[in-house]
Amino acid sequence: MVSVSAHSSPRRKLQLSHVLAHLVLAGVGLVLFYPLIFMILAGFFTKDEFTTTVLGFLPIPKHATLDNYLVLFKGSSDTSTRMYFMNSLYRTLYSTFFAMLTSFLAGYAFARLKFKGKDALFLTLLATQMIPGTIALIPTYLQLARWPFAGGNDIFTGGTGLLDTWWVYLLGGPAINIMGMFLVKQSLEKVPFELDEAAKMDGAGTLRVIFQILLPLQMPIMAFIAITTALGTWNDFATPFFYTTSDHMQTLPSAITRLSSAAVGPGGSPNYPMMITLGLGTTVPALLIFFFFQKYIVQGLANTGIKG
Repeated sequence: MVSVSAHSSPRRKLQLSHVLAHLVLAGVGLVLFYPLIFMILAGFFTKDEFTTTVLGFLPIPKHATLDNYLVLFKGSSDTSTRMYFMNSLYRTLYSTFFAMLTSFLAGYAFARLKFKGKDALFLTLLATQMIPGTIALIPTYLQLARWPFAGGNDIFTGGTGLLDTWWVYLLGGPAINIMGMFLVKQSLEKVPFELDEAAKMDGAGTLRVIFQILLPLQMPIMAFIAITTALGTWNDFATPFFYTTSDHMQTLPSAITRLSSAAVGPGGSPNYPMMITLGLGTTVPALLIFFFFQKYIVQGLANTGIKG
């Protein structure tokens, strides 16, 4: 009997610790997901009911409506949220692809190639990460507005340049992801050069070595670059807001500002349920991307410390 109780006591303590751990995790999860739950429930309110109701812990409408969600998925008479969603999707896919390509090629160049001024150029690129993005807004605007022979610009007179055109998104897409380039460089430096030499002795060319041998080894890092670039591009508000004006050029984050302004009624009171619902259109896709692919972010960062 003594031996049984001695063995059962640690098991009970272990089970109790598991229960407490799950309770703590459940509580933390509820705190983290509460804003999202609040937004979902608030979307079922009408404007009048939302402004006159004393909201409790969970806002439950008495007269639920789907009007706000219909605006989110179908748009209204003067807006098309589907168009904004597709603009965001196309821009995100384009920017993510070129960020992966340029980051990998730049990381390969700094890790594998020898050329004059390599270290100085690498340090210069890293130094640009210390410059806040807001400082570049005005210079970028002037650069796009004064782009020669575009939008009415010529040598003598000015025009709109590339502003309010798809070139705003296309030229911004292929930019190098500096963090991604750094991670690729750090990871490739751990891969022995003998692997390249062995492949070339077997008849492989440079491009085959790059894309069929070295690139597969960097897949966790490439996934990290893809996820972080996709999240950053999807949530980008500044680029379409500052550099475009046409309605058909807007992405979802910038269009929400216009839709939110349109949601203000004649009396000047905002339609908060509609504004909250429109915010879900940007928040939920980003949360899903992070939720399903978060392990690749950890793997991508961990891979830079693996020795070859």
